Amino acid sequence: MTITENILVFISIILLYAGIVFVLHKRGFLKKHNISFYGPALMWRTQKGIQFLKNRAKRQRFWKIYGNISIVFCFVTMVLMTALMVMTTWLVFGFTAEQRNALPGPEVALVLPGINPILPLEFLGYVLLGLIVAIIVHEFSHGILTLVDKLKVKSLGVLYLIVPIGAFCEPDDEEVKKTSILSRMRIYAAGPAANFVVVLICILLFSGVCMSAVQPRDEGGIVFTVDANSPAAQIGLQPGVIITSLNDTILQNGTEYFIAWNTTQANQTVNITYVKNGEEHSTKVVLGDKYIEYAARPTVYVNNESYKGKGYLGVQSLLRDSVFKEYLTILKNPFYNFPQGLLTFYSLPLLGYFAGYNPIVSPFAESYQITGPLGVLPVPLFWVFVNAIYWVFWLNLAVALFNVLPMIPLDGGFLFNDGVRAIILRLKKGIKEETKEKIVKNVSLAISLLILGLILIPFFIKYI
Repeated sequence: MTITENILVFISIILLYAGIVFVLHKRGFLKKHNISFYGPALMWRTQKGIQFLKNRAKRQRFWKIYGNISIVFCFVTMVLMTALMVMTTWLVFGFTAEQRNALPGPEVALVLPGINPILPLEFLGYVLLGLIVAIIVHEFSHGILTLVDKLKVKSLGVLYLIVPIGAFCEPDDEEVKKTSILSRMRIYAAGPAANFVVVLICILLFSGVCMSAVQPRDEGGIVFTVDANSPAAQIGLQPGVIITSLNDTILQNGTEYFIAWNTTQANQTVNITYVKNGEEHSTKVVLGDKYIEYAARPTVYVNNESYKGKGYLGVQSLLRDSVFKEYLTILKNPFYNFPQGLLTFYSLPLLGYFAGYNPIVSPFAESYQITGPLGVLPVPLFWVFVNAIYWVFWLNLAVALFNVLPMIPLDGGFLFNDGVRAIILRLKKGIKEETKEKIVKNVSLAISLLILGLILIPFFIKYI
């Protein structure tokens, strides 16, 4: 479905949800089960789970060390993220009109599969799993650090908007305000740091355990894109297919494909062998005229007089051997060629949006084979497991990085405020409480507006 169709479906679901909630509210069901409204969402509060947190909080020395390390981590990450956002904004201001139009719109900021173009609807299960893990780990960590400092946790709960969209740990606000700055900062920093711990665990499972068992299935040229109504499309070539032979020439990689292709002529019948869905196919194909076909696709190709009479298959490009191996290397070790490798690893969904190539989903995942002990698993189950780990990693990192931004009401905003308070108290001893809070409020407002602008500009600059 198109984005417009997905939006219409989403609106229909929202209206149905609103109708059901209205009926339940009128019948007293929500009040009976301690469910209240939180904007358009529903908030369910419960005392269940608090004892679990109290049991975890008994190792006070460990959690205080963890909290102190979390503060340092969050402030360092806060500075790096702010610097990255400034660089990104500066970069997009230098884009041409064409480059700006190619940028995704504000829909990519929504964690809504089907509406967000980097989150296809079939990823809904993965996204929900990743969000549930991220939110539970985040909020439980806040709760544990609250209890470690002998503060009260009033309730735990879940936010619903059709599906669970959040969880929360509700401390006693008055107690939190009266506690020391260090204690508060430990509470705020614990959530993002816990998400980052999950990120590290996921990288270990994904790269160290799963992808270590993955090897290229066949040597040859991996098809990246196929032109519509082309000879390649007519014989069933599609992205992810591996061409192993063309015009009776055995191919080891993408470069050898282009060498063999450049020797062909228009209207020539050539033999081609390719691997699709793990099965080898051999057939014949009649090539078109490269010059004529390029002229018919001016938005895709740059034509040249020298192309007249040359063979045309319709495989727009192939993943060169070096590119294919580099992606697999990054999947096996995200810290390869740091930081570029880690950025590429995190950007796999964006690669699917901009380039159509995401190496851990079909059809490109079919270019790999599973070896070793994990090879006994059914291939579809293996890739479901791999993708589940990846999306737990992706969403936990997104939650961690977003929450450390120095903007209220994010954890980073509260951390930043307490950091400003600590600096004021150190530089101006004896300052009045009212004056101190006024300074903190004004600085916080200015920084929050700055961060909000840095977030929005890359999404909306295409419309300027």
